[in-house]
Amino acid sequence: MILSTKILQNTLLTLLLWMVVINIATAVNMSSVMFKDEALAKCIKNLSERNHWKNSEQVTKITCHGKGIKNINGLAIFSQLKYLSLFNNALTSVDLQPFKHLHYLNIANNKLTQIKLENLAELNTLYLFKNKLTTIDFMGLSVLKKVRITNNLLQQLDLSPLISLEKAYFFDNKLKDLVVKDLPKLKFLEVRQNPMTDEVYDRYDELDGITIVHDGNADDWK
Repeated sequence: MILSTKILQNTLLTLLLWMVVINIATAVNMSSVMFKDEALAKCIKNLSERNHWKNSEQVTKITCHGKGIKNINGLAIFSQLKYLSLFNNALTSVDLQPFKHLHYLNIANNKLTQIKLENLAELNTLYLFKNKLTTIDFMGLSVLKKVRITNNLLQQLDLSPLISLEKAYFFDNKLKDLVVKDLPKLKFLEVRQNPMTDEVYDRYDELDGITIVHDGNADDWK
């Protein structure tokens, strides 16, 4: 009798989980959508019902804040996504390369140690502050205008692919230097609270047309 009860409980639990998946799939008119993360699945379901999505191509904006999301597997079904904000979750590693139409990305205040952004040719705004990133590959981000990756563990960065960059915030990291030449549109850069030497500061101060806030001149900006 006890064994039968356990089997029945397990069967009911399995059915409930499949009902969640089926409900999400029905809401956006898809036959098979599987999210490994239940928190993400619940958020997408709520958004789908609120926005009356009928197919995945209609989904251009997703905002899921503070849901405890740990995994974004399955999200790539939304191939037309332009705006993605996953602020204040529990993500440690994400691959955004499938989202070729992203314009805006916010995965700040997570636990990221790795992120793949290469060749997101339409991305123009990027927020990754309050994570644990040590480096990022910016290759192919040719229209990115604004980036904020503060409060991380960044040790090295190559900004040369960011030919459209206008404003950048990298304070509170582990950067010892940052090459900012050949960035024709860059107007503002903040690199306070990084282990940079006075020699680096002097080089920054000689650059024309760029306002660079660093520990050597921080008092002027209070």
